[in-house]
Amino acid sequence: MKIKRFTNSLLTRLVLVGIAIIVSTAIARYYFLVNFLETDQNIVAAERQGTIAGYLAQDIGYHIEERRSFLERLAAQMPPALLHDQAAAREWLRERYELQPLLAQHLFVADNTGSIVVDYPAMKNRSTLSLASDPDYKHALTGTAVIGEPLLSPASETPALTILVPVKDAGGKVTGVLGGINELNAPGFLTQLQRGRLGPSGGYQLISPARRLVITANDPLLVLTPLPAMGADPMLDRALTGFRGNGVGPNASGVDEIKGFASVPGTDWFVTASLPLASALPAVSRMRHMVTRGGLIQGAVIFLIIALAYLWFFRPLRRAADLADKMTRGEIPLSPLPVVRRDEVGYLTMAFNGLLARLKLHQSELQHQAHHDVLTGLPNRMMLAERMQQALARALFEQNGIALLFLDLDGFKPINDSLGHKAGDLVLQEVARRLRQVARHSDTLARVGGDEFVLLATDLGAPLENGARALAEKCIATVSEPLVLGQKEYQLGVSIGIAVCDGRCDADSLLQAADQAMYSAKASGRGCYVIAPAGMGCSHAIVNAPAGTGKTNRPAGSAHS
Repeated sequence: MKIKRFTNSLLTRLVLVGIAIIVSTAIARYYFLVNFLETDQNIVAAERQGTIAGYLAQDIGYHIEERRSFLERLAAQMPPALLHDQAAAREWLRERYELQPLLAQHLFVADNTGSIVVDYPAMKNRSTLSLASDPDYKHALTGTAVIGEPLLSPASETPALTILVPVKDAGGKVTGVLGGINELNAPGFLTQLQRGRLGPSGGYQLISPARRLVITANDPLLVLTPLPAMGADPMLDRALTGFRGNGVGPNASGVDEIKGFASVPGTDWFVTASLPLASALPAVSRMRHMVTRGGLIQGAVIFLIIALAYLWFFRPLRRAADLADKMTRGEIPLSPLPVVRRDEVGYLTMAFNGLLARLKLHQSELQHQAHHDVLTGLPNRMMLAERMQQALARALFEQNGIALLFLDLDGFKPINDSLGHKAGDLVLQEVARRLRQVARHSDTLARVGGDEFVLLATDLGAPLENGARALAEKCIATVSEPLVLGQKEYQLGVSIGIAVCDGRCDADSLLQAADQAMYSAKASGRGCYVIAPAGMGCSHAIVNAPAGTGKTNRPAGSAHS
């Protein structure tokens, strides 16, 4: 066995050619090692940049969410009468501010006309300030918390971030806006990014794509400065259009950099971590110079010896490389490479075949994950969009119809809040299991949100609404069956919006119509369904409740009155 392995060894064959071949292959190994080292370190450095950017983005998102939650709690606790009593309101703000001084450097309350009623600590020229024309303020008046774009704080005249949350009365009506001004250089806010260092010349930046602005950076000179013009930094341009990950490319100064990009949760901002390529790969550069000097001395002789050895010894390797290259370009399908001899090349080929098998398995797993919801195993929004396009084309060709049922669970949030997310996950999995039993083999059941599902029913005959009603009633019935969690029964319901189409509509309009109909069902008392009008352009639809629910049918428009 050892003798056979020795005779099959590539090293043995090289020894037979002569000492010159051994020397030349040793030098060649150095050359390949440099390329391998450069490629490997490029990959490692790029992944490190992406990891660092992701960590910083998560840290920033956590701190922003912490401050938003703090303001929402204050807004929920704020007595409505304080809007009319400045002294009491200022004292109320002072007490809360002193309890959590790091979560906002300045608090203020504005009424629904945009005037700042009270603030703490007092800011300069408050009486001349008005938020009436501020789009973030207007958005907050709709009842939604808003994380504003960075600006110079009117209180401290330093870069700051403003967060606005609505203040509501007992009836849920927005009566004002509570705001918090967070200075970007405040302790514990963006400290990780501002004080971080990545080698002697690396850097971090927090960027707002909407304003093409550097919000903050570890270089103070870059804070609130505009980004380079389009085309000056190709990698940054890709990030501004939605790319997240890592890569190598020139910056605005023409220096090649390894960059990582990651989105900040809860905002449209992203973090970039960059490091010049030369700083990331110093060992490769030194090794390349050393090998180059040695190669120039014996280049001519080594070239001849390697050429002769390559023609005979490396023919299988060359063939394998050609096949692998064709697979990479898509000219031939992925398949195992032939093993010609059981030498080092043969072992390398077998190892490649094993890696190829694992890669194909991994690709299959990634393909499944990209189109399915992790929790329930149902198709996700991406696969639903594909199925909708296919269903619309088939309905138009076969002259039948489809129905889209947009389902939103009623009563899920109390279970999720009281029993925890693990119990909520079990509920969603059980609901998915029940709905699968309702869906036909040709239908598609997808999860598109937290407790939102979509059922795409195909091959429906006229009138399309009859089949959709039957499916909706089955869904309501199966979801309303009691759930047992921790030896206790819970009751869920479901509100369903329905949109039907004979194929002569687009997927987005159909989904939007079903979504709007679902909100009409919610407003109509829940536990029922609403069918969107034909053509999705009418001013009203019909609300329907399953038999035995005790709910009456009425125009969906009445639910909004």
